[in-house]
Amino acid sequence: MGKVVELVDRNSYDRNVASVDRHLQDEAYMMEKLSRSTAYKYVWIAKKYDDWFLDPIVGFFLPAFGDILSSAAILPAFYIALTKIRSIKLAFAILIIGAIDMLVGAIPTVGDIVDAFYKANKKAARWIVGYVEKDPYVKEEVNQTVIWGSVGLVILIGLIYLCFSMIMGLYHWIFG
Repeated sequence: MGKVVELVDRNSYDRNVASVDRHLQDEAYMMEKLSRSTAYKYVWIAKKYDDWFLDPIVGFFLPAFGDILSSAAILPAFYIALTKIRSIKLAFAILIIGAIDMLVGAIPTVGDIVDAFYKANKKAARWIVGYVEKDPYVKEEVNQTVIWGSVGLVILIGLIYLCFSMIMGLYHWIFG
């Protein structure tokens, strides 16, 4: 009986090792495939845009243009998350950090200073690599971003509704 249990345990162990090997090969294959894509190259160019502080510099000399450029630079990461990695959660989180970068950067002068420290493109590049490598810390960070981004979206929709209701109430009070 002991040899049968040992044989079953050994077969189970061999299957687990083979499964881990396949998993690591899948990760390596996915990273290799991603690294050859044009969109992935644009993600790393956008990361350099953040590394070299081009967003605040461009935004300081050409207001709004730096934020438009930074927002456009996040789109390849969104594309990869949606089509290559096929994660709606990651894609939504990337849109959230891109929107935060754009909204904060739109504040005159203060936005340029914050843009020097808030690096959405760098974070998106790290998230893409972490998602492919199945890094639990990256997945937790993405989950937290999605949760708080969803809460923020609900609050924003509520504020828009409140503003619209106030405008309609004012309209009916004046012309009613």
